[in-house]
Amino acid sequence: MTQRRAVLRAIAGCWTAWPLAGRGAPSAKVHRVGALCAGDSIGYFWEQFRALGYEEHRNVEYVLKDVDATGDLPGHAAKLVGANVDVIVACSNDEARAAMRATSRIPIVLLYGAVPVETGLVASLARPGGNLTGSAAISTDLAGKSVEIFKSAVPTLRNLSIVVNLTDSVGRILHGAVEGAAKQLGLAVATRQVSDEAGLSRAFADMSRDRPDGILASTSVHAFFPRIIEFAARQRLPAMYPFAPAVRLGGLMAYSPNWLPQSQRNAQIVDLILRGKHPRDIPVEQPVRYSFSINLKTARAMSLEIPRSALLLATTVIE
Repeated sequence: MTQRRAVLRAIAGCWTAWPLAGRGAPSAKVHRVGALCAGDSIGYFWEQFRALGYEEHRNVEYVLKDVDATGDLPGHAAKLVGANVDVIVACSNDEARAAMRATSRIPIVLLYGAVPVETGLVASLARPGGNLTGSAAISTDLAGKSVEIFKSAVPTLRNLSIVVNLTDSVGRILHGAVEGAAKQLGLAVATRQVSDEAGLSRAFADMSRDRPDGILASTSVHAFFPRIIEFAARQRLPAMYPFAPAVRLGGLMAYSPNWLPQSQRNAQIVDLILRGKHPRDIPVEQPVRYSFSINLKTARAMSLEIPRSALLLATTVIE
């Protein structure tokens, strides 16, 4: 949980404030907003929410449940329902699912959603159909595109190791998309199953023995990103990540949604719900822009030359 907190904090901390278009002042009623998230991973969301005119102790009260504290998602979700909140903000699929199991009445907004249709959280993106809406930040298209970009940035890529947790439903779905894209590009794929420390050690041992040309880390192993970054640097192996903060932590490259517009929209969705709109009538948002980040310092340490064509695609280059 400590590693998960660090990664999610990094994701939240990489954003900068951005003014939101006003929709008129919120009502004078004091709304109760519950949050089921890890640590301060939604700090930036609160900034966007405040920009809409919601001020704690004036017209909003926060009921926060830090899921890192005990890991008891069902218990935390039940406490939010018992606190009679007006809306629940959930960071991940797991947290959203726990909230959905606890209530079919209270609206739920998913902030960092991954393939919500394929995992059964919503009926469709256009018509969610239940009490949950929000963002589908991670998709199979995004996962497949990351392989194409990885190959363009590392032309010598022939053998790809995918580090993934296949016991996780999101991990399984995204793995299928990555594997399919890799095979279309003529890449040989080795799947490294990681669900715990023992699995991570086995994956490292396997990749040390049978060296791939590159590593693609799945969102399902985000808690292990710091360890994977260290391993890739030590072994001088190019690696692609699904979250831009991994590059700031020393990872080579990342392809991910541009979280800023989605965070703004999520704040607006919560506002719409507090004004009376039902989640079933609010389409699930998809990314409108993506970011490709490269750490040239890491590339130089690996004696890896990134093609100019790939550098021109990059939205962020760390020197």
